Formats: sequence, C-alpha cells, structure tokens
Amino acid sequence: MRNGVRILSYLMAAFLIVFFGYFIVQGNYEFSGYAIVAAILFYGLLWSDKHYNFPTITLWLVAIWIAMHLFGGSVYIGGVKLYDLMLLNLFNGGGEFVILKYDQFVHAYCYVAFAAIIYFMLKKHMKKGQEVALVIFTILAAIGVGLLNEVIEFAMVVFADAAEAVGGYYNTALDLVFNLIGAIIGAIMAWKWLD
Repeated sequence: MRNGVRILSYLMAAFLIVFFGYFIVQGNYEFSGYAIVAAILFYGLLWSDKHYNFPTITLWLVAIWIAMHLFGGSVYIGGVKLYDLMLLNLFNGGGEFVILKYDQFVHAYCYVAFAAIIYFMLKKHMKKGQEVALVIFTILAAIGVGLLNEVIEFAMVVFADAAEAVGGYYNTALDLVFNLIGAIIGAIMAWKWLD
C-alpha cells in the first residue's frame, strides 16, 4: 500500500470506529448502518487500488465524503440536524421541495468523488481516443451507484425505522438530481484535471 494511502487508511479506520460507536450508543441504527456500508465501500476501494492505482486525491475525496455524511447525521447547529440545514435558499417550493440543503450538497459532492473513482476504473478498460465515451459511461455508472444509494436509504427506512430522517418523494428526486450534477462535474474533473 502506498504511503499516503496507508495514512488515509489508518485515519479512516479510527474515524469510522469512533462514529460507529457513537451511533450505537445514541441508538441511531440508521447511521450505524451507514458507517458499516461506508467502511465496506472505502476498504473495498483500497483493496481495488492495488489493481487501479487511483490518484490519491480521489481516495481522499471519498474519505471526505464519508466524513461529511457521518457529520450530517450527528452534528446539530441551532437544534437543526446538519443534513436538514439550509445552506442557501435558492428555491423554496414548500415542504421538502427546497434547494440548497446540506443533504443536497453532500449528494453532489459524493458523486463528484465517485465519478472520479469510476473514471479511473473504466479508463483501465478503454482504448485511447475514447475520452468522450469514457466520460459518458462514467456519468452513467456514477448515477447507477446513486440509484443503489437510494435503495440503501430505503433499506434504512424499512429496517432501521428511518422514514422521518430519510424523507419522501421530493427528497429522493432531489437526491437523484444532485447525484447527476455531481457525476457530471466529477467525470469532467477527472478527465480534464486529474488524468
């Protein structure tokens, strides 16, 4: 394991253990479940790094997303959970149909990180001169991961009684929109600046 990646691995192990323990003590089974999924995902990426040799920055992007996600479920500002915090009031259609909450920002950021990872995974299997196809397939694969993320959120509703925390139709639809925005930015960023 490369030195910068090894340090990140140790930091993430400590971070995930602390947050998993915190969520268990708080009785927050939704986010203790998310911490387990995040650990499997992150260490799966580190394992696959042997084959793909990701730019270290892409692994840091994923680690930062994990931190943002777990802070979103545990930090309160003025009595408002970070995930529910309105960052900028860009649009208010009433109820859950509002833009721009911390949750939406984290979804966009997450898929910037995932698109960057996916770009380098796909690149290894594509020929030179196929950059446009690589970017398009990266975006499609990243939003596919986004759909899986929504299925995991639904599982938390069903098995961890998280219906109130996860949100309804507008929340899910806006999550998918911000996943797409992040995937587009991440694919282009990987192609133009990280490659």
